Amino acid sequence: MFATSVASPALPEALWPVPASTLRWDSQEHLFHEGDPVSAIFTIESGAVVIYRTARDGCRQIHGIRFQGELVGIGYNVTYGVSAVAVRPTSARAVSRATLDRLLDNDPTLARQMMRALTSELRRTSNLLMVIGSRTAIGRVAACLIDFSNRAADSDDTFVLPLSRGEMGDLLGLTIETVSRAMTRLKVLGIIALRRTDTVTIRKRATLLALAEEDGDGAARGRLCACSEARCTRYPPNEMTTTENRRPPVH
Repeated sequence: MFATSVASPALPEALWPVPASTLRWDSQEHLFHEGDPVSAIFTIESGAVVIYRTARDGCRQIHGIRFQGELVGIGYNVTYGVSAVAVRPTSARAVSRATLDRLLDNDPTLARQMMRALTSELRRTSNLLMVIGSRTAIGRVAACLIDFSNRAADSDDTFVLPLSRGEMGDLLGLTIETVSRAMTRLKVLGIIALRRTDTVTIRKRATLLALAEEDGDGAARGRLCACSEARCTRYPPNEMTTTENRRPPVH
């Protein structure tokens, strides 16, 4: 469904070198930057980490977010191909790249586990491209909310958004205005409730899931509905569409 709904499997406890290092970062502190030498991979113990790339003109594209039990820093060669920044206070267990390479040479079980983790990364990327390319604006936001709910530590219908509206736009290929309108529309329809701007309660999960999984020919035009204006029965025409789809460059 949504790209980040495919969780990277953490390394089994027994396969971590002993002792494994536990590191901590404050909110907005980087684990590593794109282009840094690959020094370690990390399994998140608490918090959340955003994965992103920066274009030559300084624009940022968020590739995903990692939560408790998921891996950060896999799939890269000599240098990291992305940046990783904590979006809330975060702790993670770290194993050095040199140590991991030695373990992989001698432990086929660990090698298979890493292969599964890399496969999950590929599925994550493929699914994100599908969401951005074929979902309506409201469908993208719905998919994002379902994903965050499924991966929350308590797997509850009430959860704290790990991303701001602007960051959700960076992830979903939408403007901040479009994300805000979609969130408001979901609230007005009673599909979600917003206790605060960063706290979401899913009230109609089946409806939200249906929106998240619905393809539509209006997606490329950024509609809040997959129906055409002439035959839409879900939303009033004057509230159904938006002319903006792609988020403009953010420097």
